[in-house]
Amino acid sequence: MIGMIQHILDSSDILKVVISFAILLYLIALIIIHGKMKKRRKSAKIWNILCFVPVVFSAVHFAVFTWGSAFLYIMPSYICIYIPSVLMAIFPLLHKKKPLKFIGNVLCITISLVLLVLSVSTKVANYTRKSMRDAYISLCGYLEENYVLSEWKKADYEKLKADGLVLISEAEKTGNTDKYYEALYKLVDSFHDGHMSLSFYNTDYSYELENLMKFGDYGISLITLDNGDTIAVNIIEDIEIKDGDIITEWNGIPIDEAIDNVSLPVTTGTTLENVRIQKTFYLAGIGGDTAEVTYIGSDGTEATATLNRIDGNIPRAIKSFSLFTCSRNEEYDYRMLSDNIGYLRVTAEETNELSDTIAYITGNHTTAREIFREDLRELRNQGMTKLVIDIRNNEGGYEDIATALTSLFTKEQMYAFSLGVKNGKETECVIDRYVMPDGEFSNLKILVLTGMCCSSAGDGLTLYLSRLPNVTVAGLTNPSGINQETGGYVYMPENVVISFPVGLVLDEKGNPNIDVDYTQQSRNPVDIKIPLDKEAALKIFGGEDYELEWAIDYLNKN
Repeated sequence: MIGMIQHILDSSDILKVVISFAILLYLIALIIIHGKMKKRRKSAKIWNILCFVPVVFSAVHFAVFTWGSAFLYIMPSYICIYIPSVLMAIFPLLHKKKPLKFIGNVLCITISLVLLVLSVSTKVANYTRKSMRDAYISLCGYLEENYVLSEWKKADYEKLKADGLVLISEAEKTGNTDKYYEALYKLVDSFHDGHMSLSFYNTDYSYELENLMKFGDYGISLITLDNGDTIAVNIIEDIEIKDGDIITEWNGIPIDEAIDNVSLPVTTGTTLENVRIQKTFYLAGIGGDTAEVTYIGSDGTEATATLNRIDGNIPRAIKSFSLFTCSRNEEYDYRMLSDNIGYLRVTAEETNELSDTIAYITGNHTTAREIFREDLRELRNQGMTKLVIDIRNNEGGYEDIATALTSLFTKEQMYAFSLGVKNGKETECVIDRYVMPDGEFSNLKILVLTGMCCSSAGDGLTLYLSRLPNVTVAGLTNPSGINQETGGYVYMPENVVISFPVGLVLDEKGNPNIDVDYTQQSRNPVDIKIPLDKEAALKIFGGEDYELEWAIDYLNKN
């Protein structure tokens, strides 16, 4: 428990926790004083005044830490301070009658305790009242101090600061806030961390959407095959290039060089491999009114086609990326794929807030384990002897749900991960988590489907399952490569909020669990890369679930 407290406090805004705890103690002191206070008018007046002190303090705190254009979004982070303060202000009314007094005391203490617990594991900074330049400088300093992977990523904050200020100076001179947004996006993207993001509050504007819409649709998408060829896919009917044709140049630039030169408007991948796949999709959207594309047709001859830009609301790159990653907004599901092959799709590691929180503290998610057990038993009763676990688009959640599912497939206790703290620039494991042996379904032959849109606790689930002898992990790509705990928010001018991870999840060596370092190499690779040849690509972009077909075929043969 001491280790868990250390981890939680390390992931939290300590000042906020201290103030919230002090207010709770002040509340208890008021109750005790009132109980011992004699029925004297002077004492009652002093006590009434004391009840208003926290409200005055909260008003000052609000003015210093919360007030600004984002105050409605920041206030929930400080309800552990503000709500108990307001409750104490109405104490004089509650304490006039004994029934109200007792109920009020119990209710106020309970609410304060709950809010104190809910206030941990988050860090919030408010720079909305600063200029763009000053806010950016403060952001760099805040991330250097609070971003848990600064050393792991070898972040050069002085360079990030200098590069960003060049763009911000241009934004201040011209009034073009896009340059300011560009500086923030480049800073966020430099960490190659899918848990770090830029978004907007209090506005419908999206810098990412604006940049996405700069990419055109020329009636063609691109994908690079295992043999190195980049081919055309997802083609509209009325152009001379056909599905499967090899693309050799884009706008006069050799195809590999053109892919490398793409500047992504939004990054899903953190590994070099996954980033390149995204670049390939977006290259097919680069051009003016037309794009010049050199290709080798089915007859083996090379030719150049001029493709006209097509107007559309959603760039073809996004549509094609969704086909490649099999993104269909599907929910948790289980069913039989054949007489003996079962199917379990896990899209997130979440059940309900209470069960998830208890499991986070104890490391044992019995609720999730029993949900999975019941569903797997139903499949076993239908004849399941082999299983496909589909986590290709798993958005993450609680790591203890990942270990709970894994436990059903092993009879051996297995190390999973550690929760950690930072001591200066060093990291330390303070509490270990294990996959506990259950093994009810350890006799199953299991094929796990993962991919670049599997992240966070889903990334963890990929890793823990991969350690089992009865499990094979496969995918067209490796998973995302992120696994730290989120909870950091920096509110900036012009409606921007920067999100980042604040809680350390470590491996047995004390290094960040799974997350890629500055080299951007996957640390959680699949056991088998699913072959991507021309035939496979045409199936994928024809709308077929090629990966699932491959998984079924693999289990039938093994």
